[in-house]
Amino acid sequence: MKSIVFLDLDGTFWDREQVPESALKAVCKAEENGHLVLSNTGRSRSSAESVLEGLPLSGQVYSSGSEIWLDGKQIFCSPLGADRTHRLLDEISKWDVAITLEGSNTLFHNQKARDHMYEKMKDGVIVSAFMEAKDISEIEEEEYADIMKISLHGLKPGQIDDLLARENMVITEFSIIKEDSGVNGEITDRNLTKGTAFQPILESLGPEAKNYQTIALGDSENDLPMFEAAEIAVAMGNADPAIQARADYVTKSIHEDGLYHAFERLGLLDDNAAPEWTKK
Repeated sequence: MKSIVFLDLDGTFWDREQVPESALKAVCKAEENGHLVLSNTGRSRSSAESVLEGLPLSGQVYSSGSEIWLDGKQIFCSPLGADRTHRLLDEISKWDVAITLEGSNTLFHNQKARDHMYEKMKDGVIVSAFMEAKDISEIEEEEYADIMKISLHGLKPGQIDDLLARENMVITEFSIIKEDSGVNGEITDRNLTKGTAFQPILESLGPEAKNYQTIALGDSENDLPMFEAAEIAVAMGNADPAIQARADYVTKSIHEDGLYHAFERLGLLDDNAAPEWTKK
């Protein structure tokens, strides 16, 4: 049986957008053996596509399941909606927080977010796409319909809860950007996750879908829905213990060739070898 492998990006496939040579080798070999490898990230397409370009992937899932591409074609896209984005921004703009609107094709910051990005850039955790974002004041009316998620920094605990409930959304705290205080994370549609992305892809494959098992690799809280949807879930060795506890298997850390180690034990690199890690 072949596999569809879903890879989280930050902390799993790459570290600060640098893909370990062993990870790239593993993905290339798995694809060569007829498996489908897809990235599955919380990042929007506007912030990740340029970095993913040229990598040997069969597809990409962006914005925690809100946008899906397979073999170069968009097969699913569900933005927040212009009206909802307006309502969210009208409320959030009253607070003293950093705001980033992330669309499929667009990125917008307020000044507080831009200042925050410059500070984090010193630590090497911010990608260039964010630094090139326009100011929120420059957003055109038609661009509200492109927004897939909103990232926030500096929220007070519980500050956004009522708004999220009214708008049927959730907040997932960031794992790669740690702060000393406040709540920092991305707000997305409650009904869309990295796990809900599986079904549109399987449907797109049609009758061939029955020939594939699903595998997920990740290291963060927003990977848990993907773990629940997959037939085999693998946590990275650099993941928090709470994340590892939710996986079927735990591989080595990203800096110890963890992805290659997992692919090897999953039988993705050698069709003639029986996999050590199988569905439980």
